[in-house]
Amino acid sequence: MPIDEILLFTLLALVAEIIGTISGFGSSVFFVPVAAYFFDFHSVLGITAIFHVFSNLSKIYFFKRGVNWNIVLYLGIPAIIFVSLGAYLRKFLTVHFLN
Repeated sequence: MPIDEILLFTLLALVAEIIGTISGFGSSVFFVPVAAYFFDFHSVLGITAIFHVFSNLSKIYFFKRGVNWNIVLYLGIPAIIFVSLGAYLRKFLTVHFLN
């Protein structure tokens, strides 16, 4: 991938994160279509997962005083379980169906 495409992707990913966070829709609404332009479906899934981990860790760091840890436990643990289940079940679905 040429350096100009990497820079364009990085800039668009940053804009998608900012717009998604500010709008309340979530960054994936904007990030996934941008990433799909540059990468194949499986790569987009992996990049989105990494993107979310670092995005959410940075939000927790910056807003740690306002974090309700009970909500993190009640929503975070099921989220991890179901994301893992979805990643496993993805093996059995075709990419055409997922697109």
